[in-house]
Amino acid sequence: MISQKRIEQVLRAINPDDVIDLTAALVKINSVWDPAAGTSEQPAAEHAARWAGEHGLQVIMEPVAPERPNVIVTLAAGPGPRTLMFEGHTDVVTPGDVSAWTHDPFGAEIVGRRMFGRGTNDTKGNLAAMLVAMAALKRSGVPLSGTIVGGVLCDEEDQMLGVRHFIDRGHAEAVTAAVICEPQDGMICTSQKGALRARFHLSGKMCHGAMPLSGLNTAPAMADLIQGLHRLESAAACRLGRDDHLGWPSFTPTVIQAPAGGAPQLNVVPGESRILVDIRTVPRQSHPAIVNDLKELARDVERRCHAHYDDYDRLLGIARRCDLGIDLEILTDRPCTRTAPEDPIVQAAAWATRTITCSEPVYGGVPGATDGTFLWALKHIPIVTMGAGDRQVPHQRDEWVDLDQLVETVKIYAMTALHYLGADRLI
Repeated sequence: MISQKRIEQVLRAINPDDVIDLTAALVKINSVWDPAAGTSEQPAAEHAARWAGEHGLQVIMEPVAPERPNVIVTLAAGPGPRTLMFEGHTDVVTPGDVSAWTHDPFGAEIVGRRMFGRGTNDTKGNLAAMLVAMAALKRSGVPLSGTIVGGVLCDEEDQMLGVRHFIDRGHAEAVTAAVICEPQDGMICTSQKGALRARFHLSGKMCHGAMPLSGLNTAPAMADLIQGLHRLESAAACRLGRDDHLGWPSFTPTVIQAPAGGAPQLNVVPGESRILVDIRTVPRQSHPAIVNDLKELARDVERRCHAHYDDYDRLLGIARRCDLGIDLEILTDRPCTRTAPEDPIVQAAAWATRTITCSEPVYGGVPGATDGTFLWALKHIPIVTMGAGDRQVPHQRDEWVDLDQLVETVKIYAMTALHYLGADRLI
């Protein structure tokens, strides 16, 4: 059992201004990965590294790609078998049309008890909260049994190069549990949806729009593919139902390109087209089975289109070579994650939430994927995802975070570490 004296000792070491100031400083750094515009994670990573070093934490910086470093922050609290990882990312998505924002996306403007700006919510606020919690634990002098590692990682919003590099370099070997610091509005999320991303490439024959019979239009096949994806989604929903924490499975066509490359023109039938599909799965779905379903869908659409063009050509009394083809490429395959309620990290997060909020924790699931997916799938590390911020706000204009919830999150992170790293020895 953890004594009230230890709890108060840690809480006294937390300065609320630290997390607000660090969040503002990070938000004011444009860390969108955009080589054409000359922006990257580098300056944000350097600022986080400098702040952590100034507060007595061990810091190393490792290049993952040009201008895209990881920062590994360590608090070696004391001997013990457990290593707790806090993980947050330095990249943010584009603000889009800046003129559509009410507040400067990189201004960190505070109105009332909200801070506005790209990354306030996803996830520079929570990145700041984990670093401030680590610094407070060190400053408090409270003995812990084990190590805390802060992963300040790049490229979470795209290919997740940062966490994969973290794993490849061996940093995850000693990690026994991880808190993924993402906006979940104070919930403890013990599961995440899986992600399968696919690309269908359709090949026909380019021709003049006024003479479509001299070519082979891929549009009918595209329409059939989209309808087929909806049938797969409906079948999964009927078979599996709604997951209590993760909701419904989904098969979503997100990008439709015709032509697949180059400028589209109204009077040109494109010879190639492309459909990108974002599939989100729940734990009872099999990713290999879904891939087989996608392959079968492509074959079925090919067969139906060939039959369609054969019938139509006979009606018109013409003969064309129907060699329409559909190729499937799997771009991303990340499994669902699920951490058992009785796992020590879930218990630690629940105790911390009760201690700070004086209320029972609310459990949920993450509708998207995070860096934690790789930690769970590749290294079997139990994870929870939790942090400040309305989880409907990420990637929207006028992104914001509630500052009181952000301060509360620092305390919850610190208490989670206090409980997880040797709670039975702290008396």
